[in-house]
Amino acid sequence: MTLDERLCVYPDDHWRMRVDIPYSMGVRQQDLFMLCGQADLAGDGEVRNPGDLYAQSGRALEHIQSIVEAMGCAMDDVSKLVVYFVPGRDLDIHHYESWLADQLSMSALPVITFVPLQDFFYPGVTVEIDAYGIISDAPRKVMPSANGPFNQVVQHGRFTHVGGLLAQDSGGELIAPDDVVAQSHCVLEKLDAVLAFVGGSRDDIVKINNWYVGGGTAREWAKSAEVRAGYYPEPGPVATGLPVTSLKLPGLMIQTDCWIMLGEDGTSLPKQHAWPEGHWDWPVHLPFKHGLRCQNMVFTGGQVSMNSDGEVVDPHDMKTQAATSMRNNVRVLQSLGATMVDVIKVNAFYSGADGPDALHDNMNIRSSFFTTPGPASTGIPLNALAYEGMVTEFEIVAMLDE
Repeated sequence: MTLDERLCVYPDDHWRMRVDIPYSMGVRQQDLFMLCGQADLAGDGEVRNPGDLYAQSGRALEHIQSIVEAMGCAMDDVSKLVVYFVPGRDLDIHHYESWLADQLSMSALPVITFVPLQDFFYPGVTVEIDAYGIISDAPRKVMPSANGPFNQVVQHGRFTHVGGLLAQDSGGELIAPDDVVAQSHCVLEKLDAVLAFVGGSRDDIVKINNWYVGGGTAREWAKSAEVRAGYYPEPGPVATGLPVTSLKLPGLMIQTDCWIMLGEDGTSLPKQHAWPEGHWDWPVHLPFKHGLRCQNMVFTGGQVSMNSDGEVVDPHDMKTQAATSMRNNVRVLQSLGATMVDVIKVNAFYSGADGPDALHDNMNIRSSFFTTPGPASTGIPLNALAYEGMVTEFEIVAMLDE
């Protein structure tokens, strides 16, 4: 499939944002598809079923199925869900997770990552669900989760998706409650078990996302980052680390999900890593790189507005930081032989405000880097990002035409 054969879908009767966007609701190319985060909105951007998590979740899943089928795929091809949700004071998370599983008519459930939020971009929105899929004639291999109905691992063709790894034992009990360092070690041990299951090594991880409980200070970020620094090889995968106010259960402090790539015969694949000259750096040394290319896939770690000394540039200025974050993504892509034309998914995390104006401000800037039909994109408001004054972080997945 060439770029001209990339399938971008945005059904005429689908919901819309309140501003014009170049993004597609779903993008399919070769052996992958990715969706925009799906919410319960109307064609004019009006929020439906405001404040009702279950009703909005059901509608989001219906939207996912509609887009997946519009791309000529089936729900059985969905390999990963990320559920961004406002839990509410009385939510039984185990009931909610089981209910979500019951809504999916699939031969094998996908992996899942739950990300609790305090608010969304439009008042009344309580959930946005991201979906990813793998298309392959190879048998699908799954590793069940010990703590819920969804799978922990889905391996299909050259891709493996790993759902949110948490510090829980096989009975669901928390390990080292409220201790982010101990839980970081536990999560990394679980990741080693995942790698053993798929027949890979730490070198085969291409992208990780870390969600940790924190309020947006460098000190909080460093606690678990320094643990991870001793785990991953150098050069390592790309990484995005994001603070949240809570995780799935009280006492959980960190959650990691990731992508792994292996040859269909189980062999390791060559990789190219990118760190453009003069690019921004973290305050402490980490093995992660800004970009990674494996075969025709290119991943960027979350790109932010910082300098090479690990200092935030243009603190609290969302519009300027959004432009810088996107330009940094362009630099990383170019260093790996890709351009914005090759992008199939953008995830945008931002803080400082959670209303529609904040969403539209950063969306209009990142949208200016694309033309219609563009990639899929998901925008998520967080209470804070990793460092004081940082208000945007954008990560990208691209697929080259080869």
